[in-house]
Amino acid sequence: MAAKHKNRLDQLTRIASGYADLINLRPNWSNEHPLPRHVVNAAKDAVDRTHSYRFFGMRELRVAIAEKLERENGLKVDPETEMLVTTGGSEAIYLAIWSMIDPGDQVIMGNPGYVAGYEPNVMMAGGRVVYVPTGEERKFKIDPEAVEKSITSKTKMIVIVSPENPTGAIVDEGDLERIAEMAVTHDLLVLSDEIFEKVVYDGRKNFSVGSLPSMEGRTLTVNGFAKGYNMPGYRVGYVAGPEPIIEKMANIQLHMTVSVSEIAQSAALAALQGPQGWIEEAVRAYGMRRDLFVDGLNRTGNMRCLKPEGGFAAFPNIAEFGISSEDFSDYLLKEAHILSESGQSFFGTRSEGYIKLSFTRPREILEEALRRIEAALNKLRLPRC
Repeated sequence: MAAKHKNRLDQLTRIASGYADLINLRPNWSNEHPLPRHVVNAAKDAVDRTHSYRFFGMRELRVAIAEKLERENGLKVDPETEMLVTTGGSEAIYLAIWSMIDPGDQVIMGNPGYVAGYEPNVMMAGGRVVYVPTGEERKFKIDPEAVEKSITSKTKMIVIVSPENPTGAIVDEGDLERIAEMAVTHDLLVLSDEIFEKVVYDGRKNFSVGSLPSMEGRTLTVNGFAKGYNMPGYRVGYVAGPEPIIEKMANIQLHMTVSVSEIAQSAALAALQGPQGWIEEAVRAYGMRRDLFVDGLNRTGNMRCLKPEGGFAAFPNIAEFGISSEDFSDYLLKEAHILSESGQSFFGTRSEGYIKLSFTRPREILEEALRRIEAALNKLRLPRC
């Protein structure tokens, strides 16, 4: 699965490199909102210092993260024993699954969703992912009733990604409370992936399920700096949770990566402790671009797109055109010179009939992308009766 996805990405990249007028709408931060100098300078200054291994992560960073979690998420975490700094959020997910999932265990999560981050790890640990369908009728939000019906004696963990990737759906607080009740009743763990928590729109605020009193001792909260702070290449993530689980995760990390680069951790510390206004400014700009882009997609005809509540991307339904998501993505690249994202191997079987398009590019580029998309779709449009 991973090899097939990589081969496809390599092929699309080669084709895309031949178009001088390419518009890349794969999700990422815009170059208009680069890292502030104090973050970059912190990394540069760290290069000149003597470094050593920092098991669990730099203490200064762990303390700052703990303060952030209490201030913003309502989580009280001991930075000494209940937190681990990881090589991106991906390592946090890997360590959590390998620490807690045994052969035969089942893990519940939504589909479409960030399948690529979870299913391979669950399978390598000997477990199985049980998918709960999410759809447009619930704005792609995971349904607590469907979760409850999926619980069996083999269920060990429920994964909540909110805001979700690729749909941008934010799970409602009431639904999280119901899922928490199930976790208590059936003695389950909840892994709450909140990597997109800062990229939310329309005055929304992401709710951390681990802040519920009943969830103390059974929630792993995963987060990091890639999305909210535009630091994907720095590879700094973290996970907070019960001490016994964090200790298991740290023992595995010790024999894998040992610790995260102190240079990257220094930059992450500066990002946490410095001004936050630049993030809010960028998210406001993205919110306006989201409105422009999603409204434009819905005007093209035969394509419908819900307005995402968070994240960087639109997830339009292209099923009306009667071709696969991969073929549709290929068509946009060759006909309109627009690079998009699709693939069941990455977002799950229920991502078929959808593609992922980023709206973080400047307004004038998005307007040009919409013009190209509409022109390309006019050639594919279904005949009307």
